Amino acid sequence: FAGADPSAGAATTFGPNQIGIRQANMPDWSLKNTQLGVKWEGVYQSLGFSLNALTYRSQLPSLRGGIPAVNSFAFAPGVSSAPQAWPSLIAFDIDFPRINMVGGSLDIQAEAIGSVLRVETSLTHGEEFANTARQQLYSKSRVWRYVLGWDRPTFIPFLNKDRTFLLSAQIFGQHLLDHEEYQGAWGSYGMPDWKRNHIGTFLIKGFYMNDRLSPQLIMARDFKARSNAFVPTVDYLATDNLKLTVGANLKSGAGAQSYNDCRDCNPFAPFTGGQAGRDPFVNGPVGLTGYEPLGRFRAGPIGMANKENEIFVTLRYKF
Repeated sequence: FAGADPSAGAATTFGPNQIGIRQANMPDWSLKNTQLGVKWEGVYQSLGFSLNALTYRSQLPSLRGGIPAVNSFAFAPGVSSAPQAWPSLIAFDIDFPRINMVGGSLDIQAEAIGSVLRVETSLTHGEEFANTARQQLYSKSRVWRYVLGWDRPTFIPFLNKDRTFLLSAQIFGQHLLDHEEYQGAWGSYGMPDWKRNHIGTFLIKGFYMNDRLSPQLIMARDFKARSNAFVPTVDYLATDNLKLTVGANLKSGAGAQSYNDCRDCNPFAPFTGGQAGRDPFVNGPVGLTGYEPLGRFRAGPIGMANKENEIFVTLRYKF
């Protein structure tokens, strides 16, 4: 624990249920854990639309704190050795919460501009997020997500005067409606996920040699994480059965980021509360940060893989 002072005789070891994972609470095979959804889909003139509702168990695990444990400093005079739930102790059970979602989509055939416009949106209730401001180190938040898309076949004469290129752009938005974040003596603490964030993508795909040769470029930008991805590929259909793909996956940007991970949360006050700028008898974080594990949530999927550039060659033969 940050703040435990060995020179003062406050060093200790971790005992059962004092750190890490205690158990995984897997959902039972029962009717109450059934996934249920409804969808209404239709077409009106040049519009395609759908309305959706779904209740389901999250496929992503949630870490829930509040695990009963013995105080790591129970050897000290006057400290009880009875197990109890310690505030902000970094020990967890794995759970899979139930999530309720409503959403809809709209496809617009915009013939006047030769494009297809797409809108998709959803609102979820019950999603759980890491939250170092809460004593159980997680909290629920409603989440609003949406996608705005644009597709258009476009002539680019100086690249190919005989065949259109496919242009496609999308913006993905995520808003945590119950986001919590506070400022401590050493930095921010609370929910490492961004309150509002957007990821933009753009694709350009061309066709040559009677569509046997197809180069494309995909670009993506995570705005809050300040990270980028570039994926150029070339597909070559040598025969009706043999296809060769050559490409790369390149990334740039800010890379790894740090966030409070509750190493300073002082669960066993006053023994673990030696950080400057805090009352050692008060539980909770003061904003001490680290890259792992919660800094990963700030970096996002692109920033987390910032150093993982690759070049690939794929050869497919169809029998």
